[in-house]
Amino acid sequence: MIIISLSVAFACTSPEVNHYAIEEPDHQKEISSWYSDRINSLKSENGWLNLVGLHWFEEDTLQASELDIPDFPMMGIWYTSAGKVYFEPALENVKIGDEVINNQVLIFDQELELASTLAYEDFRVTPLQRGDLIGLRVRDLSAIQVQEFTGIERFPVSLDWRIVADFVPYNPVREIPISNVLGHTYPAKTLGYLTFEYEGKRYQLDALEEGDQLFLIFSDGTSGAETYGGGRYLYVNKADPFGKVIVDFNKAFNPPCVFTPFATCPLPPRQNILTLAIEAGEKYWEKVMD
Repeated sequence: MIIISLSVAFACTSPEVNHYAIEEPDHQKEISSWYSDRINSLKSENGWLNLVGLHWFEEDTLQASELDIPDFPMMGIWYTSAGKVYFEPALENVKIGDEVINNQVLIFDQELELASTLAYEDFRVTPLQRGDLIGLRVRDLSAIQVQEFTGIERFPVSLDWRIVADFVPYNPVREIPISNVLGHTYPAKTLGYLTFEYEGKRYQLDALEEGDQLFLIFSDGTSGAETYGGGRYLYVNKADPFGKVIVDFNKAFNPPCVFTPFATCPLPPRQNILTLAIEAGEKYWEKVMD
């Protein structure tokens, strides 16, 4: 009885490697499904392929004509004051959701976590803030980039790059500096780091909290060659009760800046720059390189 009890206790506190294993056909199916969702997301209304403009306020007012976007309608005028953004329509049928806007309305207030999207025909305009800059991001749902998009070249899917990592929590939680392509640096919360072994060497990546997942921003030995020089991203589930995390680099994906010049992508922190060449996941999108 004692031996059986000890065996059960050990099984509940120390997982076997097979607990995390997956058969290759199932893995191929999982990655195929993930990639299909990824493509659908890029082509969706809130995807990155339809971005056609990003304009920062240089004065207190911004008119539609100043956005310098081909075929953009003269929707109205945007005003900014004390970190807020207001919009006054000049056309009928400008909407926020299903509501038609007839008068000046507050559309952005960071303290209130308000950032309303204006819609007119196929165009969408959303205010945003990066550091001290406040601007407008413009989407065209009928953008040619969406229509011509055929997919992303990837490394061959391989179980070798599906790795069981250990999560090491920071106590207390740390803030690390994250810079973006605009040159702004801001603090981001990291709960801990992931550590894993590959071909006899150990590596680690700081992990940012992103809802119920962990978000990895990293560059590696392929960055600037087969993959984007500004690194790649990867979401993973938070650690299980044994402190284990499945890190499947086959799901490593390009930042938005690969697909559009109108994104403000965060860059890998210094500690997440790996010498290891991670030959898995998405490669650099050829069309951007042309």
